[in-house]
Amino acid sequence: MTTATDYQIARLQELPWEDRVNVDGWPSRAGMYWDDRDNNLCMRLIDYPFGSIEPRHVHGGSHATTILKGRAIVDGLTLGPLDVILGPSNEPHGPLDYPEGCKLLSIFHGSYYHSEVQQLSAEKHYRLIQSAPLPWQSGGAAGCEEKTLVDRGVGPLVLKVLRMAPGSQLPPRAYPSMRAALVVEGQVTCGAETLGAWDLLRVTGAGGHRAIGAAGGASLLAITLR
Repeated sequence: MTTATDYQIARLQELPWEDRVNVDGWPSRAGMYWDDRDNNLCMRLIDYPFGSIEPRHVHGGSHATTILKGRAIVDGLTLGPLDVILGPSNEPHGPLDYPEGCKLLSIFHGSYYHSEVQQLSAEKHYRLIQSAPLPWQSGGAAGCEEKTLVDRGVGPLVLKVLRMAPGSQLPPRAYPSMRAALVVEGQVTCGAETLGAWDLLRVTGAGGHRAIGAAGGASLLAITLR
C-alpha cells in the first residue's frame, strides 16, 4: 500500500490474498483492496480458475460484482468485462459458471460470507447488468465520458465506469463523492504515482480526490457513495 497526502494506492502485485477454500469451500482466491469499515464496504479481487462454478448461494450482505476478465454464464446469459452481477442480501442466486476462469471486482456492503443453497428465491432484487447497451454520457471533466452501472441495491454505493481520452485529466474534486477508483485499462497518474491495470486508488482526504491524468487514455471504475 502506497500512502501519500489525501490518497492511498493498492497495487495489484502487492495485494494480500486469501484462499477461499478455507473460508467457504469454493475454489477461488480473494485479494483485498480495501476493507472500509466506516461505510461497511469491502472491495476485493476474486480469481476463479478455469472451469469453476460458483454454486447457488446466499449471503448476509449485498454485492456489485464487476467482471474484469473472462466471462460468466448466469441464468443462460453470458456476461463479459464491465458487466455486473448484483447479488442482494439474503436472496439466493446462482449458480455462476466461469468456463475459462474469471477475474472480478467484488464490492460488498455487509457480510460477504457465503452459504450454499438449493432453491432460488421468490424475491426479485437480483440483477444482471450488461454495460454495452448503457449510453455514454458527458463526464465530470473535458475528455471524460461515464456510464452508471449501479445506483441502487448495494447500500450507499454508486458504481460508474469512466472513459478518459488520451491527454485528459480529472481535475481535483471532479467527482467529489468518489471514494476509490480501479484502473481497468491503460495507466493514470496521481501526484507522483503511476497506476496500471487493476491498481486501486483510494481517496482519504476530506476534500475529494487529487487530479488524475491519463496521458495515453484509460478506463476507470469509480466507486462513489451517496
